[in-house]
Amino acid sequence: MSALDRCVENGQRIFVADTPGFNDTQLSDVDILKDIAFFLSQLHLRKVRLGGILYLHPITDNRVSGSALKTFNILRALCGLQSLKCASLVTTKWDALRSSKDDLAAYGRENELKYTSNLWGSMRQHGSQSYRWLGSEASARSIVREVIQTSCRNTSSPVLQIQRELVDEKRPLDSTSAGREIMKHYGDRCQKLKQELDNLRSELLSASDLTREELKEGEAEVNRLMDELNRAETSQQGLRVSQQDLFDQKKREYQRLYQGIWEEVEQEKKMISDIDNRLSAFEQRLSRLEPKMDSAKGPSTAGEPPEAGTWARVRLFLKRNVLPLLGVLAGVGVVAAGAAVINPPLIMAGAQLLALSFSGVQWQHGQGADGRDLIAGVEGVMKACPPTPISAGFRICT
Repeated sequence: MSALDRCVENGQRIFVADTPGFNDTQLSDVDILKDIAFFLSQLHLRKVRLGGILYLHPITDNRVSGSALKTFNILRALCGLQSLKCASLVTTKWDALRSSKDDLAAYGRENELKYTSNLWGSMRQHGSQSYRWLGSEASARSIVREVIQTSCRNTSSPVLQIQRELVDEKRPLDSTSAGREIMKHYGDRCQKLKQELDNLRSELLSASDLTREELKEGEAEVNRLMDELNRAETSQQGLRVSQQDLFDQKKREYQRLYQGIWEEVEQEKKMISDIDNRLSAFEQRLSRLEPKMDSAKGPSTAGEPPEAGTWARVRLFLKRNVLPLLGVLAGVGVVAAGAAVINPPLIMAGAQLLALSFSGVQWQHGQGADGRDLIAGVEGVMKACPPTPISAGFRICT
């Protein structure tokens, strides 16, 4: 999952999980399918009701790409014929249309999507709906509300084909309908790569007048095709996992993430201890200078308390807020770790820890303190410390 959000609609708490699309530039189709399969299988195991699946398609695309066709096929395999009504087509970017000519072309593309059998037409015949997102929050809420209301009218909770195959029938992922669809795609790709390799090798062997530069280019192309073929074959092997294997993989990922987070927290503790020692040294130096500065200034005006040193106030600020600051740093680490592996629950946990810890920071030093000096001192200390996820751009806004 690349994001997980929630909202409350008519007293119901609704969670919306966003997944990367197939043909993603950073994740393979196998990795994406494994994430989706794990998420859906956990919903089924815990008896969490699935409200629906929204497939977003930009209406501004002049034609349906090969990756979109592949996604339609995988989505049909994920749902199964009996649960195709759970999936809805949501066309986007209607707010990007600038003329009546654009509108007319968009209506034509929408009808093509809705009524062509190998696009959304076959899904529509089995009860799937289509919506237009007009670019506003109100439009998005309207779509979600309609999907949830349609789901609630069904007395029984829908079970997708991937959920039934993985959890109830305990099939490995490559034996599910969606897994076979992905395997077919990789099989076709492997066959095409092998054919390209054979043709390239034949050309290189039969050509006797190639220059050294042309030979190097041919060799580089062979190596590129071999690398792509190896990745495709490795991806195919990655589908040979059961639902328990998916759970165990995610468990190991979480353990590694939490281990890394706590190691980072320990490093931050050492850093704060080092800051405290350095501040103590600064305070001692300032205390030796303050009598000279006071004598140079002369006697203070009656009723005016002597101003405490900036570093002393900073040190007191840190001492009073060690735990909240550690929580803030740990929250940043959890969010960063969750984003690195596209783990919405971990990102949400980090955000909650960050917000909770930040709310516990005591910014006001007390009577007689100069808030601007304190803020400037804290910023200076943070920027003088070793780099952390937040120190490089650290700034307190007042």
